[in-house]
Amino acid sequence: MAKKIYPVITISREFGAGGHSIAKVLSERLGIPYYDKDFVKETASRSGYSEEDIEREGENLSRSARLLDNFLGNSMNYSSSHDAIFRAQKELVLHLAQQDCILIGRCSNLILREAGIPSLDVFLHADVDFRTEHVRRLGLSGKEDPRKYLNKIDDMRETYFKTYTKHNLGTYRDYDLCLDTGTLGFDACIDIVEKLARQKAQKD
Repeated sequence: MAKKIYPVITISREFGAGGHSIAKVLSERLGIPYYDKDFVKETASRSGYSEEDIEREGENLSRSARLLDNFLGNSMNYSSSHDAIFRAQKELVLHLAQQDCILIGRCSNLILREAGIPSLDVFLHADVDFRTEHVRRLGLSGKEDPRKYLNKIDDMRETYFKTYTKHNLGTYRDYDLCLDTGTLGFDACIDIVEKLARQKAQKD
């Protein structure tokens, strides 16, 4: 296993705040891999669920689905797919964190904290107009209205995070940095995270 240089960088984000775009450039500048969509394929092999299931449930959980899981959980014969997929993703987060990397979402900041693994935890946010325009420009909402789709994904991510960490997504105490990508711009956010990662690497 290669010697670690940087702390693991975790990026939590509001939908449309640019987490994937920022992680991609950071990955290139620091020369370390980032994991976002790659979680899907690897989690599928670990959990036995299909990539389609994980794409749909791997970070999103509606309130109605959580209530149904809780209701059916009283049955000894019921096993929640959400719970199984979370466990597989948690194992994957811990495995990937053994080397330098950037982890996007998946409750990775609190999973690593619980395991005692050092990390640089970042939360990206922006106002709803900025994020809606980013979603529209990238075509992330498909045929749905970008604003409605954004609100739906935000709600499901918050429910997922709360369910599996008992914390509220975006609480400043859970992060080293909370950055407004709409106000600062992507380039400035990248510069800030890169600088802090390199400073932490020198101290260690």
